[in-house]
Amino acid sequence: DPAEAESAEAPSAEEEAEVDADADYRRRLRKYTKELKELPGQWYIIQCYSGYENKVKTNLDMRAQTLEVEDSIFDVVVPIEQVIENKDGKKKLVKRKLLPGYVLVRMELNDAAWSVVRDTPGVTSFVGNEGNATPVKHRDVAKFLLPKEGAASAGEAAANAAEGEQVISMPEQEAAKKYAHDYVVGEAVTILSGPFASVSATISEIDEETGKMVGLVSIFGRETPVELSPTEIERIN
Repeated sequence: DPAEAESAEAPSAEEEAEVDADADYRRRLRKYTKELKELPGQWYIIQCYSGYENKVKTNLDMRAQTLEVEDSIFDVVVPIEQVIENKDGKKKLVKRKLLPGYVLVRMELNDAAWSVVRDTPGVTSFVGNEGNATPVKHRDVAKFLLPKEGAASAGEAAANAAEGEQVISMPEQEAAKKYAHDYVVGEAVTILSGPFASVSATISEIDEETGKMVGLVSIFGRETPVELSPTEIERIN
C-alpha cells in the first residue's frame, strides 16, 4: 500500500523537532561567529589549574587594569553548560565547566599583554603549537560561547557574568531521558552535534540508570571528559 509506505518513511514529529532545533542552532552559530569576527583582537586559550578557572578570570581582569593593558586584553571567559542530573531520583540543574582547566581570552597579542596573562597566578601556559600562543578560529570559539537562547533569567545571567562564566547553547535534548543502547566502555565514537561535533571520543563511563555516557575527548592536546548521549554519537567503523 503506497499510503502505508509513505507514512512509514515520513519523519516523526520528534525527529522533525530535532531537525528544526539543529537547524536553528546552526543558524544562530553562523550569526554569532560573524559577530565575534567584528570584535577587536583574536581569541586565545590559556591553560590553568583545574578548579581555578574563575579565580584566573578574576585575577587576569584585575591585573589587566592594574598593569594598564586593558586596551590589549578585551575579554576573559569561562564557558559552562547547564545540564540536568538525576540524583537520588530527583532532577537537578547543575553548572559544569565546558573546558575544565582552560580559559578563553580575547586579546591583542603583544609582549606586555602576553606577560600579564602568562604571569597571572594559576595560569600554566598558552595553548598553541610548540608553546607559542596560537589564535583559535572564530567558529570554534563561537561553539563554546554561543549564548543559550532565553534559558537564563536576568538574575542568572548577571550571576554567571559576575563569575566570568557564559552558559553556552546546545541543541535541546531530554537530559534525564532513559536511553537504551549497547555501547560499552572503551568504545571509540564520533560526536555528531554540539560544540564537539565531528570530534572523536572514547567512552569512559556509562550510567546504567539513565544510559548517559562520559567520553574522553582530546581538547588542545589533553583528554577532557564530556557527557554524551546515544542520540548524539555514532560508532567509528
